[in-house]
Amino acid sequence: MIVKKDARCLLLKTAQRLLGHQPTATEDTRWRLLQAATEVFAEVGYHAATTREICRRAEVNLASIHYYYGDKAELYREVFRLPFLDECNVFATLDITEMSLEQALHAFYQWFFPPASEEDPMLQLFMRLHAREEAEPSGVLGDAMAQAFRPNHEKMQSLLCREFNLKKPDAEVDRLTFAVLGLATVYFHSRTALTFFAPHLIDGQKSREAMVVRLVEYAVAIIEGERTRRATAGRVKK
Repeated sequence: MIVKKDARCLLLKTAQRLLGHQPTATEDTRWRLLQAATEVFAEVGYHAATTREICRRAEVNLASIHYYYGDKAELYREVFRLPFLDECNVFATLDITEMSLEQALHAFYQWFFPPASEEDPMLQLFMRLHAREEAEPSGVLGDAMAQAFRPNHEKMQSLLCREFNLKKPDAEVDRLTFAVLGLATVYFHSRTALTFFAPHLIDGQKSREAMVVRLVEYAVAIIEGERTRRATAGRVKK
């Protein structure tokens, strides 16, 4: 029960940060629905979750989900978009003109492995939710996750274009973008496998910090490899 209370408090604080003010009654209802839905979906999965139980936990009437989100499927998709709205996703809003390559990469990878994640009840709920979706696909997410991740993807493309002095991404930057992003996303989407095969990689703050440092090093090595390839290709053309 304490975890639930802490998690709800965290989510409402997130709402206040995003709104820039104390949530109104309407906004408060929406965020309480999101919190309750996150809890229920993480506990029993999409198909077993009932709108009645979600509304009961949110302490709202049964018509609220239809009024605010349309149906259970859209509420589920909205829950999966939540991590991309949290202030910890600083990478998407970075001013890359003011940061080194290493600093920008560190901000991105730390989003996946925040130092205090063991003390973050909302993050724990999201991890459970993703693990359950992986094991029991709901079939309703569609491109919701891809659309939510788009700002991060485009920011990484911009960072790589800066590194190679390009005005827009070419095919090689597209390939490289997925390679650099994939270094972290594989851990996020395969959390169950990670926990099974090598839990020590993310067990504790020091392990997560080491993971971020290594991912930055790996990414820089890949980027430098592409820089060398481009330079070599340029000399051959001449």
